[in-house]
Amino acid sequence: MNHLYLPCLSGFLAGALACFLAFPVNANNESSAPIIVTATRSQDSIHTNIIDAEQIRRSPAKTLPELLSLEAGIFSRSLYGNNAARSSIDIRGFGVTSGQNTLILLDGRRLNDVDLSAVDFSAIPIATIERIEITRGGGAVLYGDGAVGGTINIITKQPGTLGNTGFAELSVGSHSETRIDAAVNHGSGLDSYYLMANGVRSDGYRDNNTLDQKNIQFGMALAQNDGEAFLKFGADNQDLGLPGERTVDPSIGLDELQNDRRGTNNPNDYANQGGYFVTAGVTRFLGKDTEMIFDIGYRNKNQQAFFDDYDFGGTFASYLDTDLSTISLTPRVKAHHALFDRSATSIIGIDIYESDYDSDRALNPATINSPVHQLSINQKSTGLYGRNTLQLSDSDELTLGARLQTINLTASDLFDGTAPGAGFESQANDLDKTDREHMIELGVRHRQNDATVITANIGRSTRFATVDEIFETDPVSFLRVFSPLEPQVARNVEIGIDFSQPSYQLSSSVYYMKLQDEIHFDPVTFSNINLDPTSRQGLELSIMSKITDVLRIKGQYAYTRAEFREGIYKGNDVPLVPSNTASLSALWDLSPTLQFIMTANHIGKKFFDNDQNNSSARIPSYEMVDVKLLSKFGPWKLSGSINNLFDEEAFDYGVISTFTPGRYNAYPLPERSAIFSVTREFE
Repeated sequence: MNHLYLPCLSGFLAGALACFLAFPVNANNESSAPIIVTATRSQDSIHTNIIDAEQIRRSPAKTLPELLSLEAGIFSRSLYGNNAARSSIDIRGFGVTSGQNTLILLDGRRLNDVDLSAVDFSAIPIATIERIEITRGGGAVLYGDGAVGGTINIITKQPGTLGNTGFAELSVGSHSETRIDAAVNHGSGLDSYYLMANGVRSDGYRDNNTLDQKNIQFGMALAQNDGEAFLKFGADNQDLGLPGERTVDPSIGLDELQNDRRGTNNPNDYANQGGYFVTAGVTRFLGKDTEMIFDIGYRNKNQQAFFDDYDFGGTFASYLDTDLSTISLTPRVKAHHALFDRSATSIIGIDIYESDYDSDRALNPATINSPVHQLSINQKSTGLYGRNTLQLSDSDELTLGARLQTINLTASDLFDGTAPGAGFESQANDLDKTDREHMIELGVRHRQNDATVITANIGRSTRFATVDEIFETDPVSFLRVFSPLEPQVARNVEIGIDFSQPSYQLSSSVYYMKLQDEIHFDPVTFSNINLDPTSRQGLELSIMSKITDVLRIKGQYAYTRAEFREGIYKGNDVPLVPSNTASLSALWDLSPTLQFIMTANHIGKKFFDNDQNNSSARIPSYEMVDVKLLSKFGPWKLSGSINNLFDEEAFDYGVISTFTPGRYNAYPLPERSAIFSVTREFE
């Protein structure tokens, strides 16, 4: 991190406190609830749907990716199947690059980093979540690059409940899993605080798959007549064993997926990380219609990963020790006002992010003091945006927004040719690159009648290459280079219809997206490239119905086509994107204190990673059924869940060999598992 920002950060906190102290305190209204700053910019979006706290509590899903994959057009991808460690979320079919095309936010702040590392969903316990806001195909104007497939904003529970509350939960389950969750919350008329802690220890489904995860979060809010000061802090630490792939090669009679799916050929590989974040700010209400928010955030993480060499005595092993820090400043103003004699809501703001990425690349942990490469990369991002929602009439609404974003990236490589493992390496030349892109959103909502709403929107979004995608080996010279890539641009159009009745609700949407310069790995040149033009198109359906007073169901279906539009792969499917996905959930109130929940998930077949030719067999489709039983006795809650009830043997990620026909590597998902929890609530 640029150390000049450290005094700026402390200076801001002092200024924020001074600003807070300048607010007049309402000493005669001590019983009033504190004002809570909204952590979202998109509550009024015409294409945002919400998973609330009650839906989260009832779901048998024990991780965020499992929960989100029950929504239409969203599916998760897991390499290790251990409490969402290293899982990714895919909206509208981006395959292996889904993590860079789905923007994940925590309380309105970006979690996607400037490298290829996945968002760590295991560091966000479900017990801490108040709601999840999902915007398919949107969010670029409000939140910036990376929201090509869509945006997921995870809103954590906020301090503010009057009095003192809390809970403690103990869970035990398959694979020697033990989980502890606890939280306390205090709220008065003027101040509120909460503290949450979480710990998970699991051996995992496979060998060398142990997970040890610890999380803690603290938040406080100090309310005034016309504003609030707030502070959030969180820290996490994760140690994870990497079991690697299972190989299938019919030409030599090898089938580790069938004969030893839980085994590993990589007993020494691991990935550990630890980090923390702090967010602080103030809000000021200028009258009843205008809200100003000024906040700053800092996030830091350290990652260490080791990939041993098991064939040549360690000659080609690899160890990475990476520090990544990001400081962000996101002031904004939101106002309700009149425009052309019509009611309108506007938001304008600026997002400033600066990330420093320092990565030492060595042969193994013992030689980290003599790294082969020392990468130093700085990325500055500035985005200016505005969006207006205008009520044209009682039944019509228009939304128009735009963002201009500039990315400046500088990169350097300090190479040591005498370091262990440097024999075939070289130094990359410095890179200094600036990209500027705009994003737009135009949407309309028409209420046909009390039951029917029709929506339509067009948009332009973009994503920029990550630091891992630009540092590579040149396929011609075989030298290390920082290879600049063009920004990826997507243009989309979408139409949706929602139909609502007291006993059921129907939602449907169709979309088409054209992409230019999509960033992808080329298995022929073993380098990252800008693809020839591609597209995404699909249909998403959702139904929720109250069958009886005690039985409710929810069904989802999505058809997704990810296709190469031009070039040598024209007409082929983009790998790792299933054409058909579906889910069905049922909630049955057996009694006032007992509930039974069942979810079934179908993931259709898809081409293996690397198979742009679509010439090999596909990854098989699979179905997973999960069940959960909930009961409550006064302050006590008991629950039991069984995941993958019918013991399906499946995998959702595999990579095909480009040299040996029929050979592939796969990462098996867990078979049947169970977890039991007991919770005590306090008031």
